Amino acid sequence: MKIAMVGTGYVGLVTGTCFADSGNDVTCVDIDEAKIEQLSQGKIPIYEPGLAEMVVRNASAGRLHFTTRLTKAVESADLVYLAVGTPSAEDGSADLSALRAVVDQIAPHLSEKAVVVIKSTVPVGTNAEVTGRLEELTDRVCHVASNPEFLKEGAAINDFMFPDRVVVGVRNPEVADVLRELYAPFLRTDKPFLAMSPESAEMTKYVANALLSTKISFI
Repeated sequence: MKIAMVGTGYVGLVTGTCFADSGNDVTCVDIDEAKIEQLSQGKIPIYEPGLAEMVVRNASAGRLHFTTRLTKAVESADLVYLAVGTPSAEDGSADLSALRAVVDQIAPHLSEKAVVVIKSTVPVGTNAEVTGRLEELTDRVCHVASNPEFLKEGAAINDFMFPDRVVVGVRNPEVADVLRELYAPFLRTDKPFLAMSPESAEMTKYVANALLSTKISFI
């Protein structure tokens, strides 16, 4: 699949590189020209064991690209992952201004088949907000999914490659099928792929269990 990964912070860079390593064509996008130049030269701005080697290997194989040109990356993508920063405000709420700005920028360039996947840390209701905004800007149905991350710094590659579970939030089964295919190489064992929807009883049960667990936190 062709993937545009918007944001090359910790989550975006690890996720994009791991997707490239499984055979996808991934373009990582960032507005920071200096960072993109460094990444294009194989210089990694964060420390994560094994990441530098994986970036160089996949870039050399032509599966991993870095650019500041958001439009070009998005217009041919099957999946557009949003992994931009959502820092906490003084009152503890998430600042979604960067995410909203990206949504407005990508809307005119999305193909009709494209799925927008929210990977950023966002509050409940953001998926619905992004869906509504994209449909307002494009005047058509747009597919948006949520895909929270469970990566530990220092073990992020292993966590991604051998996940305990993959959780996605979707509104139609076709989008779930696309994401299940994307994650299939990482689900080598009996670990579950959990596709949730706002209406599903499974979602209610899963969230209830999550709230009782200290290992998982939903935002």
